Amino acid sequence: MTLLDGEIENLRQKFPDGTPNVYALSDEKKAWLHMKIQSIAEEIVPSQVISQLEKIGNRLTHATEDIPDDEMQRIVSFVFENMAEIENISKIG
Repeated sequence: MTLLDGEIENLRQKFPDGTPNVYALSDEKKAWLHMKIQSIAEEIVPSQVISQLEKIGNRLTHATEDIPDDEMQRIVSFVFENMAEIENISKIG
């Protein structure tokens, strides 16, 4: 199991019902999601979702304040909606 596989599995275990509602999460859980998604974005090899994941990774890395919930919801939704493709990318690369 690669680091990326482990991060994806962590997301699935933490949110078995799929995409979480960021608005309802504690700051601690939002920070945890932030770190996990940033880690996933940094581990991905080139693919069609790479461009978006790189943008997400850069946004999370360079955030100087808390990311607004609506933006974080879009980020979380993107990752969960593309989870299978992200997982496949990790197996190819």
